[in-house]
Amino acid sequence: MSEEVLKKKILDLIEEPLRQENCEVADMALSRYKQNTTLRFFVYADSGMNIDKCAHISRIIGDMIDGTDWFERGYALEVSSPGLDRPLKTITDFKYRIGEKVRVIFENETKKKITAEIISVKDNEVELKDEESNQYVPLSEIKQAKIVF
Repeated sequence: MSEEVLKKKILDLIEEPLRQENCEVADMALSRYKQNTTLRFFVYADSGMNIDKCAHISRIIGDMIDGTDWFERGYALEVSSPGLDRPLKTITDFKYRIGEKVRVIFENETKKKITAEIISVKDNEVELKDEESNQYVPLSEIKQAKIVF
């Protein structure tokens, strides 16, 4: 099975149990080196992520994956928060950063970069407020967005 198919199966498997914990996967990485497989999950939680929450979510994910035959030689599992300096890529990333300032670079290189506050998120659109106005920007038009400290 291809890595992309396997990642999709894993995400489908853990989506509901994580939702019950008020958590969402921000990103997942599957890497292989020789006979070793590592699964890295970056998880958002409504209440925030701390070491205890990471350990709890790790046990849930591990129990779910252990019930499959996808990793006959075993795997290493890592769970953490996405981190403050991680680029915002998905609507979920923006949703968990509402109220924070971001530096946005647009796909259309003629459009000026902006620093703005994330006001709201709906469907595939982000509402941003800068000094001049509020604007609704489709996610597809954002090339890069990072939190401004």
